[in-house]
Amino acid sequence: MPSASILFRAVAAAAVLVAAVPACKSDADPSAAAGQEVGQDDVFNTDDLVLADAGGAGAGKIGEAAVLLGVAKKSVDQSRSHVRTVVDVIKEIAEGKKPTATGVTVVGKFKYGKWTGTKAGVNLTLWVIRTAENRLRYVVVGTKGADTKVLLTGVFIKKAPRVGGGRLHVSLANVSALFGAPNKAGSMHVWFANHRADVRGRRIAYLGVKDLTKADDVPANFALDAIYKPGVGGRLRQISLDDHDPAEKGLEIFALRVLWKHAVGGRADAVYANLAAGKVTKLADVHECWGPSGLRTAFKASKPDPNNANEGDTSKCFDIAEETPPDAAASADGKDPDPELDALLTEAGAAGIDQADADKNEGAQ
Repeated sequence: MPSASILFRAVAAAAVLVAAVPACKSDADPSAAAGQEVGQDDVFNTDDLVLADAGGAGAGKIGEAAVLLGVAKKSVDQSRSHVRTVVDVIKEIAEGKKPTATGVTVVGKFKYGKWTGTKAGVNLTLWVIRTAENRLRYVVVGTKGADTKVLLTGVFIKKAPRVGGGRLHVSLANVSALFGAPNKAGSMHVWFANHRADVRGRRIAYLGVKDLTKADDVPANFALDAIYKPGVGGRLRQISLDDHDPAEKGLEIFALRVLWKHAVGGRADAVYANLAAGKVTKLADVHECWGPSGLRTAFKASKPDPNNANEGDTSKCFDIAEETPPDAAASADGKDPDPELDALLTEAGAAGIDQADADKNEGAQ
């Protein structure tokens, strides 16, 4: 396993969100054009997609900062930055502003609001199209010179002004082509809900993602589930695929389950594996506990780790019991869905938005 100095080159705050809203009509509803004009209240609160929960860092023995907590924070921070690249566009050109134009779409005859702006030399257009009373299609288009690309598509199911649930698709390849970052191919799917103050959450799935700066990088699918209860604590389930240890060939995978409680502490349980030439080799099961400041109170690895000695009792961190992910989660197509988040997204209606619907850009005329 990598040392603390390797793992925590770029540790930042953790993030999350989730809520519950009723299901809405489908895009085929012909009465949508008779609904309300699209306006500011139909632009979801983008800050809820990049909320941060501070605490902890990462290192190597009891009394030092917790290693797995840092791995989780680094992975979450990367996903936040990818989401932020596009949702900040929505925030900058649309938040608190009336649409640049409104009208009825040529295709479908749905009412729309259109916002325009510029960021980093890219001309941007956000289309918000009301396809049913409380259902809105989102399309973000960017143009740089002669190059025009669709950056984001999705569906937002509105519960109240600026809050509800939805599913967004971000083309990492198109974002990278216009903005020069994050230099990734593939796409990112984000399911979210944000209408409850006591609990928020999100699911991010990376599909066919590879680093464009590495010619031999292999496309991979991986995911992150997050639930956050403001002032109480939260939980992450995530697959972290990265060059965690440069001494190993290929990449390393952490399949992590992380739980924390404010002013108490938390724990992480993980399967750690190596991915090289398409082959996954399990290296260890790893468990760690930390206190309220993020400092390690116990650590255990199933195979000896020269950088991290087994210390203390990890069977129960405070009142949080051990919960190891399945071995199968540590793979290039790793998944470890959180049942509570599954239920919340289903309740929100976000889980019922299919891929084809979230991919649509009809009406962005």
